[in-house]
Amino acid sequence: MSISERQRDRTIALAAVVQSAMLVQHIAESGQASATDIETLLQSLLVEEAPTTEAVFGGIGSLRPGLRELNQQLSKKKQQKDVVLLRYVISLLHLERQLAKNPKMMDTIGLELEQVPQQIEYFGEIMAPQVIARFADIYHRTLSQVKPQIQVYGDPNYLQQPDNVNKVRALLLSGIRAAVLWRQKGGRRWQFLFQSSKILEAAQELYAAC
Repeated sequence: MSISERQRDRTIALAAVVQSAMLVQHIAESGQASATDIETLLQSLLVEEAPTTEAVFGGIGSLRPGLRELNQQLSKKKQQKDVVLLRYVISLLHLERQLAKNPKMMDTIGLELEQVPQQIEYFGEIMAPQVIARFADIYHRTLSQVKPQIQVYGDPNYLQQPDNVNKVRALLLSGIRAAVLWRQKGGRRWQFLFQSSKILEAAQELYAAC
């Protein structure tokens, strides 16, 4: 099978949404998540222009966890699906739609993100706690004010730790960035119901190429 370029782009962006949701779930439930996978998504927040969709995330290989999870969820029977993970994904796609109706908020987020590279230069790396806190603050002051809010479920012991709260918010922000890209490439929520087999085929092909 050879997938179309548009389907390929949509699936890559959707895998990034799934990867964001998956990492949020990991932090909420275990307090742990791959720093490399988190960094991939945070870096995507600072990419304004890229020659290809995968270049936004540093290549398809960087989205291998998201593609693997997308494959697993779409190939499972309904009762075996990870309901919490899928709820996060749907919530991110819905929140992106709300954001699209608020150009002022979109502009605010864009202007805030333009200032982050200065902080990265000062603190030395994008994974510095202070930089992650900045991403989290952008999300908290903008998208977290949009109703309905995304509810994160997990162990209160982990969710009460400030560093984990910041990572979760930063990842939700990156999930919205991926959802915006998904929408720009023609992604629609109804495709989950009526075109899930096409999404799965594309995800399988991309995962095999990682």
